[in-house]
Amino acid sequence: MVNVLFYTRRGCHLCEEAARVLELVGAELEFSTTVVDIDLDPAAKALYHEDIPVTLLPNGRRFRYAVDKNEFQSQLPSG
Repeated sequence: MVNVLFYTRRGCHLCEEAARVLELVGAELEFSTTVVDIDLDPAAKALYHEDIPVTLLPNGRRFRYAVDKNEFQSQLPSG
């Protein structure tokens, strides 16, 4: 199964919007999501402090801030 990394933090409205897109796509396509709260992970916070949310696909495709549903679906590797 494909795993998507989702870097987020509490109280982030852009993160909430991106999470809704992931949920919508998850209702149609099967993938797992690893959620990383950057405020609990110093290495992630150093990388993405002001750039969240970040959604990272296994093929290296990265979405910052917003996730376009159609583009996410088309970039999501099968497996």
